Amino acid sequence: MRRASLLVLPFLLWPLTGRAQADSTNLYVRLYLLDLIEIDDTEEAITAEFIVDAAWSVDGPRDTTLAYPDPRVPQLQFRNFISSQPLAPEAVSVDAGGTARFNQRIIGTIQQRFDFSAFPYDRQVLTIELFTRGASAFRLLADTATAGGIMPDFVELTAWDIEFVGAIPTVLRGPDQSIGALGFRYALTRHSTYYFWKVLLPVTLIIFMSWAAFWISPEEISAQLTVSVTAILTLIALQFSVSQLVPPLSYLTYLDKFSAGANFFVFAAFLQSIVTSYQAKAGRHRLSHRIDVVARIAFPLAFMLFLLLI
Repeated sequence: MRRASLLVLPFLLWPLTGRAQADSTNLYVRLYLLDLIEIDDTEEAITAEFIVDAAWSVDGPRDTTLAYPDPRVPQLQFRNFISSQPLAPEAVSVDAGGTARFNQRIIGTIQQRFDFSAFPYDRQVLTIELFTRGASAFRLLADTATAGGIMPDFVELTAWDIEFVGAIPTVLRGPDQSIGALGFRYALTRHSTYYFWKVLLPVTLIIFMSWAAFWISPEEISAQLTVSVTAILTLIALQFSVSQLVPPLSYLTYLDKFSAGANFFVFAAFLQSIVTSYQAKAGRHRLSHRIDVVARIAFPLAFMLFLLLI
């Protein structure tokens, strides 16, 4: 698995007001998504760039700074980073109201389990979970309704649509005790146009091509077999290249079911050609012609029903 470096840089602080009377254990967090640099389906990993903004109330001197490490400074951690470092600034400023705050820009790779059941029409949920560790206990809270806001002028995705779903408190189970965390959820909807034109439509055309055997005279067995075998080989080659798009799975995706149906229809057309040719060779020309006529209607109807059921 590829491991990404974690870049931590100081960044301009957003104003946070009304924290002077806040509970000292409350840590108010905002997460701003700047960019989704890469979404790797086969590795089930997402490389993202975002900004973490946090504020909390502290006891002691005002208009000062807290040097790290300090028990009053939370040590923010990411649960699902492939490689991570403590989110800790070198110094944290404390304003006149007793509110400490820091703001950092993060670039890292997140391990995310995908659900490919509907691939390539799938919708994934990216969850970024933060928790704290250290001597002091902090309760993580979403700062505002836009706690996981997306910067539209920064995020440039050609293969996905992204939407912030919400920030919810979560619990991470540990060996001794559970840890409170805060999860920021984003909905990722895949653009399926590419897969329609590059995969689904070509496979459909191969199926249609295999049906051309129904319009070829059963006496011309070589022509029928040429059409059927060519369709089968072309379909196998296309499916081999498509299999590299997603990792090996223990369940079938929409594309897998569509491909399995395509194999069935193409092979069924091949068997139909064998049957009609055998009947014609045995002198039952009317029966072979009747089978062809039925197949011209039955196969398209069965294919439309198949599309409705998968």
